[in-house]
Amino acid sequence: MAKTRKDSKGRVLRKGESYRKKDKRYVFAYTDAQGDRHFIYSSDLLKLREKEKQLQKDTLDGIDTYLAGHATLNETFDRYMEIKTNLRRTTKTNYMYMYNKFVRPGFGTRKIGQIKYSDVKAFYSHLVEAGLMGANTVGTIHCCLHPTFEMAVKDDIIRKNPTHGVFGEVSNDLGKTKVSGMHLP
Repeated sequence: MAKTRKDSKGRVLRKGESYRKKDKRYVFAYTDAQGDRHFIYSSDLLKLREKEKQLQKDTLDGIDTYLAGHATLNETFDRYMEIKTNLRRTTKTNYMYMYNKFVRPGFGTRKIGQIKYSDVKAFYSHLVEAGLMGANTVGTIHCCLHPTFEMAVKDDIIRKNPTHGVFGEVSNDLGKTKVSGMHLP
Protein backbone atom coordinates (compact mmCIF):
# COMPACT_ATOMS: atom_id res chain seq x y z
CA MET A 1 0.00 0.00 0.00
CA ALA A 2 1.28 3.48 -0.90
CA LYS A 3 2.40 5.73 1.91
CA THR A 4 0.66 9.12 2.04
CA ARG A 5 2.85 12.20 2.11
CA LYS A 6 2.24 14.68 4.93
CA ASP A 7 3.54 18.09 5.93
CA SER A 8 5.08 18.93 9.32
CA LYS A 9 1.59 19.46 10.80
CA GLY A 10 0.38 16.04 9.66
CA ARG A 11 -1.84 17.28 6.80
CA VAL A 12 -2.05 15.01 3.76
CA LEU A 13 -0.47 16.50 0.64
CA ARG A 14 -2.11 16.06 -2.76
CA LYS A 15 -0.44 15.00 -5.99
CA GLY A 16 2.08 17.63 -7.08
CA GLU A 17 2.26 19.23 -3.63
CA SER A 18 5.28 19.09 -1.35
CA TYR A 19 6.62 20.84 1.72
CA ARG A 20 10.13 22.27 1.90
CA LYS A 21 11.38 22.22 5.48
CA LYS A 22 14.40 24.44 4.82
CA ASP A 23 12.33 27.53 3.90
CA LYS A 24 8.99 26.33 5.35
CA ARG A 25 7.12 26.75 2.06
CA TYR A 26 4.65 24.60 0.20
CA VAL A 27 5.28 23.91 -3.47
CA PHE A 28 2.92 22.78 -6.22
CA ALA A 29 4.69 21.46 -9.33
CA TYR A 30 2.89 21.18 -12.66
CA THR A 31 3.60 20.81 -16.35
CA ASP A 32 2.01 23.24 -18.81
CA ALA A 33 0.59 22.44 -22.26
CA GLN A 34 4.02 22.94 -23.87
CA GLY A 35 5.60 20.39 -21.53
CA ASP A 36 7.48 22.96 -19.43
CA ARG A 37 7.69 22.44 -15.67
CA HIS A 38 6.49 25.27 -13.39
CA PHE A 39 6.16 25.76 -9.65
CA ILE A 40 3.78 27.68 -7.39
CA TYR A 41 4.95 28.59 -3.88
CA SER A 42 3.16 29.60 -0.70
CA SER A 43 3.91 29.62 3.00
CA ASP A 44 0.33 28.46 3.71
CA LEU A 45 -1.18 25.21 2.39
CA LEU A 46 -4.68 26.70 2.03
CA LYS A 47 -3.36 29.64 -0.01
CA LEU A 48 -1.40 27.21 -2.17
CA ARG A 49 -4.56 25.24 -2.86
CA GLU A 50 -6.40 28.45 -3.80
CA LYS A 51 -3.63 29.16 -6.31
CA GLU A 52 -3.93 25.58 -7.60
CA LYS A 53 -7.69 26.04 -8.03
CA GLN A 54 -7.17 29.31 -9.95
CA LEU A 55 -4.54 27.62 -12.13
CA GLN A 56 -6.95 24.77 -12.89
CA LYS A 57 -9.73 27.25 -13.79
CA ASP A 58 -7.37 29.22 -16.05
CA THR A 59 -6.19 26.02 -17.71
CA LEU A 60 -9.76 24.88 -18.38
CA ASP A 61 -10.58 28.32 -19.82
CA GLY A 62 -7.47 28.18 -22.02
CA ILE A 63 -5.72 31.08 -20.27
CA ASP A 64 -1.91 31.01 -20.54
CA THR A 65 -1.07 31.66 -16.88
CA TYR A 66 2.68 31.44 -17.42
CA LEU A 67 2.63 34.15 -20.08
CA ALA A 68 0.21 36.30 -18.04
CA GLY A 69 2.61 36.17 -15.13
CA HIS A 70 5.73 36.92 -17.15
CA ALA A 71 4.81 39.12 -20.12
CA THR A 72 4.96 42.83 -19.41
CA LEU A 73 2.64 45.45 -20.82
CA ASN A 74 5.59 46.81 -22.83
CA GLU A 75 6.20 43.42 -24.50
CA THR A 76 2.51 43.02 -25.28
CA PHE A 77 2.24 46.55 -26.70
CA ASP A 78 5.30 45.99 -28.89
CA ARG A 79 3.72 42.78 -30.19
CA TYR A 80 0.46 44.63 -30.87
CA MET A 81 2.25 47.37 -32.81
CA GLU A 82 4.12 44.74 -34.85
CA ILE A 83 0.91 43.18 -36.12
CA LYS A 84 -1.11 46.40 -36.42
CA THR A 85 -0.64 47.17 -40.11
CA ASN A 86 -3.59 49.41 -40.95
CA LEU A 87 -2.46 52.52 -39.03
CA ARG A 88 -1.34 55.61 -40.89
CA ARG A 89 2.32 56.40 -40.39
CA THR A 90 1.56 59.63 -38.50
CA THR A 91 -0.91 57.88 -36.20
CA LYS A 92 1.55 55.10 -35.46
CA THR A 93 4.30 57.65 -34.76
CA ASN A 94 2.00 59.52 -32.37
CA TYR A 95 1.03 56.31 -30.54
CA MET A 96 4.67 55.26 -30.20
CA TYR A 97 5.70 58.70 -28.92
CA MET A 98 2.89 58.88 -26.33
CA TYR A 99 3.43 55.28 -25.19
CA ASN A 100 7.21 55.62 -24.93
CA LYS A 101 7.00 58.93 -23.05
CA PHE A 102 4.17 58.21 -20.60
CA VAL A 103 3.63 54.44 -20.31
CA ARG A 104 6.83 52.52 -21.07
CA PRO A 105 9.09 53.78 -18.23
CA GLY A 106 6.75 52.96 -15.33
CA PHE A 107 3.31 51.48 -15.90
CA GLY A 108 4.51 49.51 -18.93
CA THR A 109 6.97 47.46 -16.89
CA ARG A 110 4.15 45.75 -14.98
CA LYS A 111 3.11 42.16 -15.71
CA ILE A 112 0.04 42.17 -17.94
CA GLY A 113 -1.75 39.54 -15.85
CA GLN A 114 -1.45 41.66 -12.71
CA ILE A 115 -2.97 44.89 -14.06
CA LYS A 116 -6.50 45.52 -12.84
CA TYR A 117 -9.22 48.02 -13.76
CA SER A 118 -8.43 50.17 -10.72
CA ASP A 119 -4.72 50.27 -11.69
CA VAL A 120 -5.57 51.61 -15.15
CA LYS A 121 -7.99 54.16 -13.70
CA ALA A 122 -5.39 55.34 -11.17
CA PHE A 123 -2.79 55.60 -13.97
CA TYR A 124 -5.09 57.68 -16.19
CA SER A 125 -6.04 59.91 -13.25
CA HIS A 126 -2.38 60.37 -12.33
CA LEU A 127 -1.54 61.52 -15.85
CA VAL A 128 -4.15 64.29 -15.62
CA GLU A 129 -3.73 65.25 -11.96
CA ALA A 130 0.07 65.43 -12.26
CA GLY A 131 -0.42 67.89 -15.12
CA LEU A 132 1.26 65.62 -17.64
CA MET A 133 -1.70 65.85 -20.03
CA GLY A 134 -5.32 66.91 -20.25
CA ALA A 135 -8.26 64.58 -19.78
CA ASN A 136 -8.90 64.50 -23.52
CA THR A 137 -5.28 63.62 -24.33
CA VAL A 138 -5.53 60.55 -22.09
CA GLY A 139 -7.65 59.24 -24.98
CA THR A 140 -4.48 58.73 -27.02
CA ILE A 141 -2.96 56.62 -24.23
CA HIS A 142 -6.25 54.71 -24.05
CA CYS A 143 -6.08 54.11 -27.83
CA CYS A 144 -2.71 52.43 -27.20
CA LEU A 145 -3.67 50.38 -24.14
CA HIS A 146 -7.22 49.23 -24.90
CA PRO A 147 -6.41 47.30 -28.11
CA THR A 148 -3.22 45.93 -26.53
CA PHE A 149 -5.22 44.39 -23.68
CA GLU A 150 -7.91 43.28 -26.14
CA MET A 151 -5.27 41.37 -28.11
CA ALA A 152 -4.10 39.75 -24.85
CA VAL A 153 -7.70 38.64 -24.17
CA LYS A 154 -8.04 37.19 -27.67
CA ASP A 155 -4.67 35.43 -27.29
CA ASP A 156 -5.92 33.87 -24.01
CA ILE A 157 -3.25 35.55 -21.93
CA ILE A 158 -5.76 37.34 -19.68
CA ARG A 159 -9.43 36.70 -19.02
CA LYS A 160 -10.82 40.24 -19.42
CA ASN A 161 -9.68 43.67 -20.57
CA PRO A 162 -8.93 45.93 -17.57
CA THR A 163 -9.18 49.09 -19.72
CA HIS A 164 -12.81 48.43 -20.68
CA GLY A 165 -14.87 51.47 -19.60
CA VAL A 166 -12.02 53.25 -17.81
CA PHE A 167 -11.58 56.15 -20.21
CA GLY A 168 -15.24 57.11 -20.11
CA GLU A 169 -15.27 57.04 -16.33
CA VAL A 170 -12.03 59.00 -15.98
CA SER A 171 -13.07 61.62 -18.53
CA ASN A 172 -16.37 62.05 -16.69
CA ASP A 173 -14.67 62.32 -13.30
CA LEU A 174 -11.81 64.59 -14.33
CA GLY A 175 -13.52 66.39 -17.18
CA LYS A 176 -15.90 68.10 -14.75
CA THR A 177 -13.07 69.85 -12.91
CA LYS A 178 -10.35 69.96 -15.55
CA VAL A 179 -10.50 70.55 -19.26
CA SER A 180 -7.23 70.05 -21.16
CA GLY A 181 -5.27 70.47 -17.94
CA MET A 182 -6.84 73.83 -16.99
CA HIS A 183 -8.85 74.34 -13.81
CA LEU A 184 -12.36 75.72 -14.15
CA PRO A 185 -13.45 78.48 -11.74
